[in-house]
Amino acid sequence: MITREQYIQLKAFARVDGLILGGIMMATFLAFVRSLTDAGWQIAYIAGLVFVPIFVALRVRNYRDRIIEGRVSFRRALAYSMLCFGYASLVFSLAVMLYLQYFDKGSLLAGLQEYFRSPEMAEAMKNYGVNASSMKAELDAVSMLRPVDVAFSMISNTLITGLVCSVIIALLSRREPKKVVRR
Repeated sequence: MITREQYIQLKAFARVDGLILGGIMMATFLAFVRSLTDAGWQIAYIAGLVFVPIFVALRVRNYRDRIIEGRVSFRRALAYSMLCFGYASLVFSLAVMLYLQYFDKGSLLAGLQEYFRSPEMAEAMKNYGVNASSMKAELDAVSMLRPVDVAFSMISNTLITGLVCSVIIALLSRREPKKVVRR
């Protein structure tokens, strides 16, 4: 059981890491938006998706090795990781909402529509048994969403994904820390 001061410390460090993680997630989202019109950005988007859980794992290990200087329990590592994802989801969803409200001007939806009209996607949809009319209906439904609706969706998606990643990160972070040589 951790003390009240240790819990306050855990939340404080998780807030800072969550803010940084939210920035990484927003950069990844912007790479996704850009990748709809320029395929070169898909590498940045995929790299961002891969880097998000790696970043959290590195921050949990940093917390374990440098802040509490010892072995971290599964519950504490899970709490730290989930708090990082929780704070990041708030930052990320607010940034997405502001982007969609004031800066997007419909380019995300136009990019999605163009992406699904491409010959490659038409072939992929045909292979998976998705007809063009159902895809058009889906895109029409997406076009009806307000920026706040998308932001709430981002919160829930980030929290659910964060829970799965946090369990894995907590399991991997329970080991003894590396010995840090202090000078």
